[in-house]
Amino acid sequence: MSNPAEQQGGRITKAAFFRARSPPILPPSGLSSKLTQQEDQDNGGTSLFARFDAATRLNPPSAPLSSEGAYPDERSRYEGSNVTIEDRAKEPRYEEMRDNHTGTSNTLGSNANFKLPIRNSMYSTTPATDGHGSILDRPIAHPVNPAAYVPTSEAYSESSQNSLQHQLSQRQQQYQQDSQSQKPNYHTRQSSRSRSIRSTHPRLQSLSVSSHATPQTPGTAVLSNHSNVNGNGSSQMDSPHDTDSGYGESMETYDSNRGMRRSPSIKDNASMSIGDGSDEMLLTLLAGQAVVDAQGMGIGGWEEVEGWKKELSLLSSRLESVQARHQREIKILTAARALQKLNGSNKRMSKQTMESLEQSEKKVEAAEKDLLVLRDREASLRRRLLEHYSSVMSWEVRRLTRITTEIQSRLDSQSYKLSTFDQREQELIRQVDEGRAKVEELETMVLELGRREKGIEEEARELEAQRDDLERERATWAHEREQLLNERQIWLEHSRGWDKQVAEFNQARHNWAQEREALLGERERLTQNGQTSEDDRQIKDHVCTVLGSLLGQKGQSIREEEIVPALEDLKKRLAARETEVLSLREDVREVNMGLEEEVRRVADDRDAWKAKLEKGEALRKEEVTSLERSLRQQQDQITDLTLRNESLSASLATAQKNLTGLSSPSTPQTTDQRIQTLTTELQEIASQFASIWPLLPPRLLREKADLIDPRTGSPNRALASPSCNINIEALQELYRPRQGEPVGSIAEALERIKGLVQDGKLLVDRIVRMGKEREILKTNAAKAKKLVEDSTRNLETYQQQVAILEDSLAKSSQSESNFLNELNSLQNSLDKTTQAKRSLENQLAAQTETCNRLSEANDTLSARALELAQVSEDEKKALGDKLMGELEELQKKLQECQEDADEVRNKSTGQRIQLLDELNSLQAEVADLRKQLRAKA
Repeated sequence: MSNPAEQQGGRITKAAFFRARSPPILPPSGLSSKLTQQEDQDNGGTSLFARFDAATRLNPPSAPLSSEGAYPDERSRYEGSNVTIEDRAKEPRYEEMRDNHTGTSNTLGSNANFKLPIRNSMYSTTPATDGHGSILDRPIAHPVNPAAYVPTSEAYSESSQNSLQHQLSQRQQQYQQDSQSQKPNYHTRQSSRSRSIRSTHPRLQSLSVSSHATPQTPGTAVLSNHSNVNGNGSSQMDSPHDTDSGYGESMETYDSNRGMRRSPSIKDNASMSIGDGSDEMLLTLLAGQAVVDAQGMGIGGWEEVEGWKKELSLLSSRLESVQARHQREIKILTAARALQKLNGSNKRMSKQTMESLEQSEKKVEAAEKDLLVLRDREASLRRRLLEHYSSVMSWEVRRLTRITTEIQSRLDSQSYKLSTFDQREQELIRQVDEGRAKVEELETMVLELGRREKGIEEEARELEAQRDDLERERATWAHEREQLLNERQIWLEHSRGWDKQVAEFNQARHNWAQEREALLGERERLTQNGQTSEDDRQIKDHVCTVLGSLLGQKGQSIREEEIVPALEDLKKRLAARETEVLSLREDVREVNMGLEEEVRRVADDRDAWKAKLEKGEALRKEEVTSLERSLRQQQDQITDLTLRNESLSASLATAQKNLTGLSSPSTPQTTDQRIQTLTTELQEIASQFASIWPLLPPRLLREKADLIDPRTGSPNRALASPSCNINIEALQELYRPRQGEPVGSIAEALERIKGLVQDGKLLVDRIVRMGKEREILKTNAAKAKKLVEDSTRNLETYQQQVAILEDSLAKSSQSESNFLNELNSLQNSLDKTTQAKRSLENQLAAQTETCNRLSEANDTLSARALELAQVSEDEKKALGDKLMGELEELQKKLQECQEDADEVRNKSTGQRIQLLDELNSLQAEVADLRKQLRAKA
């Protein structure tokens, strides 16, 4: 399990950056001999613990110090002193130095043993304290009472230290063996000079890297002065310890007491190597513990920290001067003791030397007290600064851990999204191919619809001409109908006059009958009286003959006793003829009324069909508006998805930048591997970029295709209009891959991608407008088709009305001819009867002539009556057959109208299905274009 903070890479934190730029904190005396462990920490940068002091532990191979560096003297001294005391003790120079320092005491036979003080450095490095555990743990001796222990704030409680010691003691031997196999074994007892230079070596390297870019700060000047002072072999603090005085022993005792109070487990484990990957879990545990323990420490303000640093630099300079004074006083004390030993035989000189010796001892004590006070103050300042740095680094580690967790979660989500890009790309390619095929089909359909629209327009013009002709014919038919109605009104008036004449004729007949009865009575009377004459017999014979002819007995005369029944029979026949004529009139009136009702019903059906068609047209318009609304919603969804895609791309780019920026300092091997992986990734990106580059259209080809304005460089909005001609060859050349073209810069690629997106938007606008115009053409075609259907139905209605009017005209002409014939016959009969009446009135005696006339009239009337009866029967049958035929024709036309309505309904359903198919295809095209935009974006 790796710590999330370890995935940040080799970036330096903010706190470490400001810490590197701030004046360095230099130790007052020799530092610890744990340089090997610090170098291992510098090289092992994959753990979280290695980032606690990233500013002062840069990788030495990544930033080596050249011979012309800022500190060549310190480096040479460090390289010269990077040996153990046992190795130096074998050298002749070391023996000579020992002889020079201790020659006087040895010659005088002094029993004072020379001992190098064992000084544990305050920068003793442990994983939990980041190299500053000795400062937090070491006791501060009081300048007046050194035995009094001043308690300080410890980094861990006793229980946590015991548990940590138990965990570390198990791996101590293995870590020591690993560190011994990797680095030379340094002895813990070293001179203050070697310890100080070794402990400050990583900080010198970090400062030498930044010295070329930044001017020298006061901290670096103090560091150089301090290193120069420590670098002088003659000005070190080891000279007073070469003597056998009590001051050296007191200093040694003080340092040894301090070393005894430290935690031995942490001190021993400070030399373990952290470069191995086996102790990453332990170091992570220690780092987390350090972060938790550092939470309670205070964080100073910027001005307060700067004040501490300035005070520390001043204390360092004062400490150096006090150390130099202390060393001078110790040398003077050593010389005074030597003089006191030399002048021991001379009392006078011995007394003077004793006084000078006492003064030297007092001066040394005063200098040592000042030195201890300054060291105490310096230690307290360093402790405050280190607590401040620990708290700041703890906060920074928590912040980086939180940021890394958020970035990791975002990276996981983005990785999951990126894992589906290949499949989506294949689907997009397939959908693009399908979309192209559909676009070609739609283009062919648009061309076909254009041709059909032209044909429909021509048919519409022809139908308009036919409709004008029909309107003119209708006007003529209406005029003729008005004329017929006028004639019918006139005929009705004539018929009323004829009815009046018939009534008068009937009245005259009634009078005739009365006169006849009177004549018959008179004839009987005369017959009975025997006063008949020859004329009467002739008249009687003539009447009998006429009655016989009227009754159908041609060539036969009626006997005298049959004259009265014959006359009654003739009356009945005349009455029957009148009733038949009246029934025929009623039949004609009923037929006319039925025809008028049929005409009204057909007109109502026509109005109902017109209402249905208007309702269907309104529904179709609503469907078209809903389709347009759905298309607008889809366009809005495409815009929202494009914006969301851009935001996701921006967030992905920022996440990639953060991930590329969060690199941790690593060893040379991991750095090389990282460089190789980055190189391969860059090569893959470059190859992918080179493969995509030929697909991006340059600006020159876009100008040739009229996609942009050559003068302003903005998109050509006129091209979005479907009426504007488009250069297909230039577009094909624009999107054809170009091989051998050199790859340009990222800015140019971004400009081409933006141009490609703008071209896509322009073409999408053109396609949308083409779709709208296609919808307009469809609506126009539907309107033209509807107009044709309405014209066809109107034409059929006009034809039906013409046929009905022709039938009614024929019927009216037939009835008129029948009525005229009847009128003529009635007029003839009326004339004959009037003549007979006149003859009867004028010549009562000429009964024979009157009977002959009556017989002729009866014959003609009977013949006419028979003919009229036969004609009326034939006409009735013909009218019945014609009405049945017309009824069947009307039923057939009604069935045809229903079939036409079903066909219209089926056509509208087919058109609706076609519209839905086109909507689905448009949705698929929109989805394809949206995916293309996503892929290109």
